[in-house]
Amino acid sequence: MSAPLPPAALRDAAGPAAAAVESPEAELPATTRQVVFPRAGTIEVREAALPAPGPDDLLLRVVLVGVCATDLHLLAGHIGDPFPLVPGHEFVGEVAAIGATAAARRGLAVGDPVAVEMLLPCRSCARCREGRYNLCEADDPAGGHARGRQLGVNIPATVEPGLWGGYAQHLWVPAEAVVHRLPEGMPWRRAVLVEPLAVACRALTRGRLTPGEDVVVLGPGPVGLLAAAAARSAGAGRVVVIGTRENRLALARRFGADATVNLREEGSPEAVDAAVRRALGGGRPDLVVEIAGTPTAQQQAVRLVRRGGRVVLAGACGADAPVTFLADEDLLTREIDLLPSFLSAGGFEPAIRLLERGEHPFEDLVTHRVALEGVRSAYELIEGRTDDVVKVVVDPWAAA
Repeated sequence: MSAPLPPAALRDAAGPAAAAVESPEAELPATTRQVVFPRAGTIEVREAALPAPGPDDLLLRVVLVGVCATDLHLLAGHIGDPFPLVPGHEFVGEVAAIGATAAARRGLAVGDPVAVEMLLPCRSCARCREGRYNLCEADDPAGGHARGRQLGVNIPATVEPGLWGGYAQHLWVPAEAVVHRLPEGMPWRRAVLVEPLAVACRALTRGRLTPGEDVVVLGPGPVGLLAAAAARSAGAGRVVVIGTRENRLALARRFGADATVNLREEGSPEAVDAAVRRALGGGRPDLVVEIAGTPTAQQQAVRLVRRGGRVVLAGACGADAPVTFLADEDLLTREIDLLPSFLSAGGFEPAIRLLERGEHPFEDLVTHRVALEGVRSAYELIEGRTDDVVKVVVDPWAAA
């Protein structure tokens, strides 16, 4: 029996498979520079050898890479033991070199702008075949695998060729990677948001948002702000964003929110609930997207949604964070759908279309840029929670 066709999200998204492209030989340096976490708590900038790609591989010249809260958790040792690790999974760049087979299969050539998804799906397990390659069985930590398959997260630098993260001038892109061509001329400050926006798009897909429905987003971080923008562009009725920092809430209104609720001003969960209902004309939301990444936010999301509504849990709370719901009062008698959303599978294509339309001031989210040597200072900026910091990016070619 022949194997089923891969779902659309796993087909080569860069171009038609039959379009062979003449790819000129690239002049590659002998080495590249990258940030390495040799162990928890330690950051180094190192040089690494830069091999030419094999026939079905490509080498990405990283232009920008976003800093994600996951990166801080990795440095702290909160997510397994992937060390030594080259971090960074929100990367975009240009094809620096490409093998002949990859060039023909992907329809790409040297210099093309691309985004590469962080997960390297096996493309053969049951989850990959049904399109949920974010749950690829080859990346399941419970499966006893020696290493993971997430670029910048769980592939140690000891695995050849050691170019597995985006905090670097170059990234190795093997045959199984999911690669997307970016529109020519898209500003890199906008393009670098494609991965967090893809996370937001997947969350809304999981939540089965339909036009006219009211949406609440809990957590106005970069992904939460992008979720508000994506909900507005998808035709949501009213969009309400809940958070604690007024500057973020003001930004949310520029990204499609009809109303915002400040948790600090409202004080109690009951006051927040009342404020949301006022913003929605007395009703409750059809869909709540939780992206704050705290147990309290997850509990609040469940209690805000209407009876029979949907709650998407897209914020990572940490490995040992317990969440308590009242089995009858919160869940059973209200018959809500509780829908976790993990990573970004299937979200890149709608994210790229949304970025290309430019309906929102996407570049304004990128507030700080640092060189490879500035990663520690970038993390301090984020942890300081100052009002002017929204999205920090690393420019691997910037001078220290």
